Amino acid sequence: MTQPQGITIDAPLVASPNQAMKALLVSRATLYSLINDGELESYTEGRSRRITVDSINAYVKRRLAAEAARRARPAKDKAASAAA
Repeated sequence: MTQPQGITIDAPLVASPNQAMKALLVSRATLYSLINDGELESYTEGRSRRITVDSINAYVKRRLAAEAARRARPAKDKAASAAA
């Protein structure tokens, strides 16, 4: 009979608020705003808050997609805006 393989985790699954703030380059207030707005998933373990790395990565992907969509919009015609 073969022995079950152990789970190997190369990267952390969660980050502390300080780690998430450093990774996203945001303030503590912005981080907790993102958590409260549902942009980042988190939970508490005892008195410690943990943010899932997957939600951090997903947030960055959403922000990149939004920025790409914003940049893809056609530029406003300067002549039309000057005439208005």
